[in-house]
Amino acid sequence: MNLYINQLNKKADFKERVYAGDIFLDTALQAPAELCAFARQSITAAFDGETDHKALHTKMPVTEFIRLVTRLKGQFTNCLDVKEMIRRFALEIGIDPNEYLFDVPRLRVVPNYEYLHAGVSYAYKPHRDTWYGSSQAQINTWMPVYTIEPGQTMMINAGYFAEPVKNSSVDWSLNEWINVQRPLAGSNVTEEVRVHPLPLEEISTASELRIAGNAGEMLTFSGAHLHGTVANHTNETRFSVDFRLLHIADLLSGRGAVNVDSGVKDSEAGYKDLFHLNDFSSFQGVNQ
Repeated sequence: MNLYINQLNKKADFKERVYAGDIFLDTALQAPAELCAFARQSITAAFDGETDHKALHTKMPVTEFIRLVTRLKGQFTNCLDVKEMIRRFALEIGIDPNEYLFDVPRLRVVPNYEYLHAGVSYAYKPHRDTWYGSSQAQINTWMPVYTIEPGQTMMINAGYFAEPVKNSSVDWSLNEWINVQRPLAGSNVTEEVRVHPLPLEEISTASELRIAGNAGEMLTFSGAHLHGTVANHTNETRFSVDFRLLHIADLLSGRGAVNVDSGVKDSEAGYKDLFHLNDFSSFQGVNQ
């Protein structure tokens, strides 16, 4: 498994490397920098002009924080400007938007763990996105909005890429998550009661990789990697942006990373969250 530095736009076959488990870190791309700046503007707007973003959790009760984060997430995810920046990212790294889909962009907000670690700021346990019904062809992106420390980042446990993990994905329903569990995020305050696909065995941290990036530095990796949220015990709220890309032909043909342990049976339910990268039209699945 390899880590490529500033080579995403220099590897014509980068998706094949991602499918094989390789990870890309790019520190000088323009579109992510623009997306990062827009995220900061969005945070300020959603929090009624407050600019001390990393200290937001110290300025209000958790119920107010949840209300404002919910507003922020909805505005960011549905913003046309954000979608256009994702398309510019694709063009910048040399891929054809006509050949790709993307899912709704997300702005993640992770405050101090004791303040909030459920619902809108859920600290994800080690998981593969494929346990949540994602395609084996899914290409993940992730970047911090502000410079972060290892104790604030997202971990990738690279040693498990080809190693099966006993997990509960076979009993988990994506359709149930979309229609019932996901809308309950705002009501989860002191603990996470929504049902997630989880490991059913102890996870070794020996191969855990924590990349503490600067603002706008982009990680690109397979959704089949085991990864999760590092519990944030610092006094600063962490903001990050992520979205996913999928090559249409690979999705429809079943190409991608090898499925070592995902048992989700209704992954097609997630197609409603996918859009064509060329014109942002909704993806209709195999029948379109």
